[in-house]
Amino acid sequence: MSDHLLLLALGPVQSFISAARRSRDLWSGSWLLSEISKAAAKALQDGGALLIFPAPGSDLSPGSEFSVGNKVQAVLEKEDEAAVRALMETAKQAARNRFREIAECARKELKDPGALRDDIWQAQVSDYVETYAAWACIGEAGYDTAVKRASAALAARKATRDFQPSARSANENPFFSLPKSSLDGARETVLAKDSPGQTLRRKLGLSGGEQLDCAGIAKRMGGNIDQFTPYTRLAAHAWIEALSEVDRQALIDAYEPLVGAGLATRVAGNGDCFKAFPFDAQLLYRSRLDTALRDADNGEAEALQALRNVLKGVWHRCGEPCPYGVILLADGDKMGALLGEVHDREHHIRITRALSDFAGSVRGRVKEFSGHAIYAGGDDVLAFVPLQSAYECASALQKDFADFLQPVAEALGATNLPTLSVGLAIGHIMEPLGNLRTLAGQAEKIAKGDDCPDDKKRNALGIALRVRSGGVITLRMRWDDDEALRDFVFWQTCYQQGARQLPSRLAYDARQVQQRTAFALLDDEPEKIKPEPGIQHAEFARLLERTRTETGKPLDEKMKTRLQSRNREIGLATLADELIVARWLAAHTARDIGDE
Repeated sequence: MSDHLLLLALGPVQSFISAARRSRDLWSGSWLLSEISKAAAKALQDGGALLIFPAPGSDLSPGSEFSVGNKVQAVLEKEDEAAVRALMETAKQAARNRFREIAECARKELKDPGALRDDIWQAQVSDYVETYAAWACIGEAGYDTAVKRASAALAARKATRDFQPSARSANENPFFSLPKSSLDGARETVLAKDSPGQTLRRKLGLSGGEQLDCAGIAKRMGGNIDQFTPYTRLAAHAWIEALSEVDRQALIDAYEPLVGAGLATRVAGNGDCFKAFPFDAQLLYRSRLDTALRDADNGEAEALQALRNVLKGVWHRCGEPCPYGVILLADGDKMGALLGEVHDREHHIRITRALSDFAGSVRGRVKEFSGHAIYAGGDDVLAFVPLQSAYECASALQKDFADFLQPVAEALGATNLPTLSVGLAIGHIMEPLGNLRTLAGQAEKIAKGDDCPDDKKRNALGIALRVRSGGVITLRMRWDDDEALRDFVFWQTCYQQGARQLPSRLAYDARQVQQRTAFALLDDEPEKIKPEPGIQHAEFARLLERTRTETGKPLDEKMKTRLQSRNREIGLATLADELIVARWLAAHTARDIGDE
């Protein structure tokens, strides 16, 4: 009998998570991947394996809140490799069966047997889940050597792709002539030839011309709808909370009939976080309400018009809700280096237990900031967060991660103390969720700082703001740069108080000064120019002297000193971006960002 180190990777990760056009696609993709990983991990555990990741004792029952990443690691005592291979095949089949179970439940929810092409459905549901496995004998070489060997074997196996024989003509594969899925362009639609009726399109959340594959149906109809919170509800949260009880109740009374008509959905997940207005909130936005009215029949139009009549008064008094929200994406730093210092499975389990404890705390922590965690597995976090609490939520998570992981690392004598890099993607509610998820990945990459000097990499906050009428603005601040973080919080606080202290126009005026003063001081090479900092500082000082608050008063001297100091530290271009992002993170209404 000998111990074997087992590794199992599941996917496809990108198709499950990144392929998203609606909020539920993003939610369901993360949930589906976790569910199939839990099924595989449970099969290994039931077969006698000792789980390393997820940590032993984790709740692996179907539908539990515990999230598992796409890689499972375990130790198994077996006589020979044939027994190891048999257990691995059992785990792979458990993952495929779990996906099929979810997909078939979603199909039944449609309650329309003729809505889907059965031949394509059966082909996709049997072929969708990707599984890759590798193992190594621990033996005399030791645990850490076995981990390295199994990891190398797994990487090689994932790089070796399996391809089905291609058809020589369209007649050999009738699927070739079908439209592709709008979520996964590599797969054909499973929707029947006839255009789906209005009832089915509404049930599936289909926009005009949209097609879905098997996984798309599973995303739109699988799981418990109460666990999903739409992006629009998070974006409108601060605006809703600021309403009077009278206005809020009037909106609830007008919104309720729309749920029964299938025009809106109820939001019951995340505990009682959204009980003040337990609906998706998308029709609180003028553009979304106008679209719904345009497409409504006579019966639906009456209910929508009733909501519009209530909103007219609320919009007049309070403005329209801000149409931007935040996707938070976080990842642990130096975890590979930390695990590389582990030489036995007991220490490895201590680390994975700390990771599981952190992941288990994420949902509650994000909820404290009125956000909703989509996925929390190990050192990976994905969440929707309102603008006004996004920074505080990110800061709290990085502190929690250090509190859970660093004591364990120190106890093991590790030289690499783990930290958390957090990316915040600020995007418009009309942006496809797959695009916003990609933007969140860019923000996380900014936080990682791969192009920074070694002593400045990782342990940072990255922000990417995509303005719908413009480009992308990015920022990066390290979590140990206390002065920079204090200034950033101060700008947000000032903007939350209106333009009484910090006019919204100042950031754009500062950007113009930077562009206007980036002119010639000849370098050694005549064709190159560089800005003259002294001129920029002087012009910025003149701008601050001319700037007036909304009440017509000059800027406070302390405010001018603080802005000048930050300008000298990071430069005028970065300061302008910092002020613009702070303004967005402080916004409650569309008017706060000049969107009305």
